[in-house]
Amino acid sequence: MEQETQPSIIGLDSLIQDRHLQMMKAALPYFNNSSQKPMAFLIKFLELERTISIFNSPENTIQMCSVPQEETPLPLQLLGVIREFCTERERENIDMLLNYMQMFSAYETMFN
Repeated sequence: MEQETQPSIIGLDSLIQDRHLQMMKAALPYFNNSSQKPMAFLIKFLELERTISIFNSPENTIQMCSVPQEETPLPLQLLGVIREFCTERERENIDMLLNYMQMFSAYETMFN
């Protein structure tokens, strides 16, 4: 059976999450059945509201620190980032793809 890991909060979630939302999420199972649904909707609404606020504010752009805004992030970097959220089998597939991409890059460098 594939086992999933719990990665740390990164990216957009780190901007919209705070301890109050985390407390609300942790408390959700302790509400009765009729209260869980409205509470879950409230949590998601607050996250959506914060997301909209982030994208409406020009100083809160989401981008990689190591890549200038004009450059496009490399697929290798993207695969490395999403790898943290994968199952073991998915990580093996990403690793194989990364190895192939690096091998072709080295081949291209040698023969061009």
